[in-house]
Amino acid sequence: MNYSNFSLRIFFNCIVMITFLCSCNGQTGNKDVCKTNYISAKNKFNKFYTEKNPALLSDALKDVKKSLDCPETRMASIELKISALSFLKEYNKAYEFIDSLAEKDFSKPYEKRMQYNYFKALDCESKLQNEDKKIYFDKAIAEIQNFIDNQKSFDQEAYYNLFLVKSKILGPEQINKEIDNLKIKYPNDKDFFEALKESFNEEAKQINASVK
Repeated sequence: MNYSNFSLRIFFNCIVMITFLCSCNGQTGNKDVCKTNYISAKNKFNKFYTEKNPALLSDALKDVKKSLDCPETRMASIELKISALSFLKEYNKAYEFIDSLAEKDFSKPYEKRMQYNYFKALDCESKLQNEDKKIYFDKAIAEIQNFIDNQKSFDQEAYYNLFLVKSKILGPEQINKEIDNLKIKYPNDKDFFEALKESFNEEAKQINASVK
């Protein structure tokens, strides 16, 4: 999810891309068409990072529409489409698209409900509906936290998503405090939490610099 320019999100997107490419090796017919369109969409999406031309995102959405129908490219295409809609700030289209999907279209069971509530919150924020915004952000947080609480193994991406959403309603000091507490609770994963904290601190600095 996001949809913002955190280094950890780029890392997770790379994993999705590698998995997708491996699954498509040696496949023909419509699957090759899906693969070609997905790669075209991904290239345009990546080009947007340097050129900041919204038309590239619109073109990427046209390509990715053609790669949604193949099982081998569907999950990666969903991720890319949601990301493009987010950057275009078309939050209502994002949550409507998410609502049309099945839970199995996401890599983890909490992600559909979490992302739906996340984009509903962003849509409310864009309309200055602050009370509703917090309600939906809280729902998104609850979905992720419930998933984490019921996992036997440590899930880095779930924690990334948790603090991504929390950063929308909590200040940097509170975020840092909560992450520091998790470093104590999970000493074997302290490097991950330190990297996570640095990512959010860097994002906060960029936001503050853009405001000045």
